[in-house]
Order: sequence, then C-alpha cells, then structure tokens
Amino acid sequence: MDDERTPTDRSAEAERQSVLGSVGRAGWRGARGVARRLGLDRVIGGAVDRGVDRAIDSETAARATQRVLDSDTAKRVWGKVLESEEAQKLVERVAEAPEVRAAITAQGVGVLEDLRRGVRRATRRLDDGVERVARKILRRPVREQRPIYAGAVSRLVALAIDAGVVYGSLLLVSAAIALLVSSLSSGDENASGIVITLGALVWALVAGAYLVLFWSGAGRTPGMNFLGLRMLSPNGDEVSPRQALRRLIWTVIAALPLLLGFWGILFEERRSGWPDRRADTRVLYADPDLDRADT
Repeated sequence: MDDERTPTDRSAEAERQSVLGSVGRAGWRGARGVARRLGLDRVIGGAVDRGVDRAIDSETAARATQRVLDSDTAKRVWGKVLESEEAQKLVERVAEAPEVRAAITAQGVGVLEDLRRGVRRATRRLDDGVERVARKILRRPVREQRPIYAGAVSRLVALAIDAGVVYGSLLLVSAAIALLVSSLSSGDENASGIVITLGALVWALVAGAYLVLFWSGAGRTPGMNFLGLRMLSPNGDEVSPRQALRRLIWTVIAALPLLLGFWGILFEERRSGWPDRRADTRVLYADPDLDRADT
C-alpha cells in the first residue's frame, strides 16, 4: 500500500521521531547516571551475577548438561573431533614440544636418581650390619662409625649388576657362536659340547677384559658407579692396568677355597680381601656426603 502522506506530513513525523529518540536517549543516560550515583548499578549487576551463578550451579542445569554430554549427538561430535587430522596434529605438536620432552626426561632422571640413592643407603646399612655380626662372632670390637671403605654387600651387589651387564651383552654373542658351530658341525653329536666350551671361554675372556678395563680406565665398573663405589691405590692414584690384571687373578684365586679370600672384607680394618692386598688397591665409598648423612 502506497504512502498517501504528503511530504510535509512525512517531514513532521520524522522530526517527532527524532525528538522522541533524543528524549529517550537523554532519559536513559540520566537514569544510568542516577543509578551509578546511588550504587544501584552494582546492586543490580551483583544480583544478575548471583542469579546466573545459581542457575549454572542448579541441579536442573547439571542434569541438562549431563543429558547433553550423554546424547548420541555429542558422542558423534566428540568422535569426529578425535578422529580429525587437526586433533592428531595437536597431539603430535604437544608430544614434540621441547618443554614436554624436557619434563619427561627430568622426571625419568629424577626417579632413577631416587632409586639409586635408596639402593646406596640400603647396601651401606647392610654393610654395617653384616660386618657387625661378623665382628661379634670373631669377638672383635664393633666400629662406632662407618669407615670410608666399601663393605661386602655393596661390593656383591655391584658385582651382580656387572654380571648382568656382561651376561646380557653375551647373549647375542653366544647365539651367534651357536649358529656358527651348528652350521659347521653338520649335525655332529659333539656340537653341543663345543658350543658350551666356547661359550664359557668367551664369557670368561669378556668378563675379565670388562673388569680390567673399567678398573684401570675409570676406576669403577658400571655396577660400582651405580652403588657409588670407587677403586684407587692407597696413595690416591688411579689403578694401573697391571694392578687391575693382578687383582683379577687374585679374585679368581680368592674364590676357589670357599670364598675364604674375601672374608677379610668382613673384619679387616680397611675391609680388604686377598685381591685388595695383593693388588694394592682399595675400594671406597664415592659419595661421602651420603655416608655422613647416614652415619
């Protein structure tokens, strides 16, 4: 339907609307100013906030939210989100972040360090306990304070760790030797005996070389390092290859007569057995701070 009003009428109507709009805006600004002066804006805003909080925390809102999350539509949406390439890229980006890798590495190192310190404390206390029993049996005075020399339990645990390292590394070597011998023996019945002999010989040679190299090269084996032990000469010098080889020979000799060559570790003042005395070496605790804390 066409507007039949004259231009004069339309101009008057527009002027009235403009005047009413100006009056309305001025009234709104005035009302807001009065509300601010009286503090009503804060009261009304606080009431609105509290009403919204109560609505969000209400049981009805909780049930409605739970129904939405349990709905098939929400599950399908989550499934599509998790299967999307963007989600996979996000996971890969988070996993490759230097901060995440550094945190994982630090946590792993911290757990290993705590384990090592716990094992060190336990073996040192066992060193003292076993020595105390041996000294009472032999009617020798019991030490009032732990010496700097490593005891029998710490040495035994370190040797067990080294044996595990050597044995694990020799598994592949033994398997290769067994495969080689079986292929060359052509079903010979004596093949198993040859394999056992060669395996024992290789194990002895590798184990001996392992001990001599670590004793003379680093002053400690991996097992000794884990237990916090160190081998030195009496004057504090590093162990020479000749000393290490002599110690290895006397280690074998000390083990033959029912381990009698190691009994001195239990009651000697410097906790030394035949290998220590014959090779002129000493096995010491390498973390005196820990030992002072436990003494």
